[in-house]
Amino acid sequence: MGRNKKTQDEFVPWSQGAEILGMKRTTFFHYVRTGQIRSEPDRQPRDGRYSLEDIYIIKERREQGKPRKPYKKRPASVLMDWLQPSDIPAGLKLDYLLYHENIDLAEAAVYQAWRRNNNLLTMGAFSKDRSECLAYLQLVPLHEQTILDILGGKREENSIKPEEVLAYDKPGAYTLVGISAVCHPERPDLLFRLLDKITDFWLEQYPERYITKVYAQAVSKSGDMLIQHLFMAPRPDLAPNAYELNLARPAASRVIRRFQEKLTAKAPLPPELQYTFP
Repeated sequence: MGRNKKTQDEFVPWSQGAEILGMKRTTFFHYVRTGQIRSEPDRQPRDGRYSLEDIYIIKERREQGKPRKPYKKRPASVLMDWLQPSDIPAGLKLDYLLYHENIDLAEAAVYQAWRRNNNLLTMGAFSKDRSECLAYLQLVPLHEQTILDILGGKREENSIKPEEVLAYDKPGAYTLVGISAVCHPERPDLLFRLLDKITDFWLEQYPERYITKVYAQAVSKSGDMLIQHLFMAPRPDLAPNAYELNLARPAASRVIRRFQEKLTAKAPLPPELQYTFP
């Protein structure tokens, strides 16, 4: 039976309409609720009847095979944790995906040697079985003068010795330098989730330990994304691509502002985090 003049004024039970359309009751009534299938006026829901014309309009539309919206696969859930030695192959695999033959394995070995003093340097986003690394963020605690020497070109980054990397075993202030910000091209969102995870770590440390400044250089797209997200201040006196985040200053970034507010709510600020306007 097809659509004709007669169907314009004809109404049928939902079961007949669902059979014509080849769908379940719940799907049929979705079309009713959204106004695509009219119900016959002056009928109670229990003995409701529905427009045969509308039913055949939907049937024709479905048979024409109009393309549906492409299905978007929900991103797989990830595990966020500090990088472990067993995660190194997964991290190198991500590096190779992004940088191909430009990976310097000798330099990577230097970075791994820094973990002798402190194994809480790199926060990563992994697949549930940790076989795949989708993003990582490396922040290294150093004496501020060491960081300034590196950003200012007096020293190379790979000249940092393991013993110069500070362990989080003493109370007080720390300065960090961002060494790496890397993410899979399809998951740029993970960088900001890693940042949240790291601020949570420092909130747990406070007030015994706290960050006063974070330095970084924009040498990659991922790093530049984070620098813009955090509204880091340029340090052209050090290098054209050098930036500084002073945790004592009022923050333009909502992420950092929320972090500062949580610190203040947890305990009074130490002198290093109390900013005095000039």
